[in-house]
Amino acid sequence: MLILHAGTLKMMSEVTSKFLIQPGDILYPVSDAMYLINKNENQRLKITSASVFSATQWCSLKKSCKSTPLKAEITG
Repeated sequence: MLILHAGTLKMMSEVTSKFLIQPGDILYPVSDAMYLINKNENQRLKITSASVFSATQWCSLKKSCKSTPLKAEITG
């Protein structure tokens, strides 16, 4: 689960990616829910679901996903 910032819009998203996403990485939209990681054409990911950010929901997800290694906060 990622947090995406786009201006005043803040979203939580699940993604499919072959690449590890690190805190501080920036996602750049290209087309049809596809994003580049740090503008690297060879590192693409797909948004599989997204919802408006909720601090309560985010805390709940963090607690339930403690064993999941791919959690990051992404700004862009």
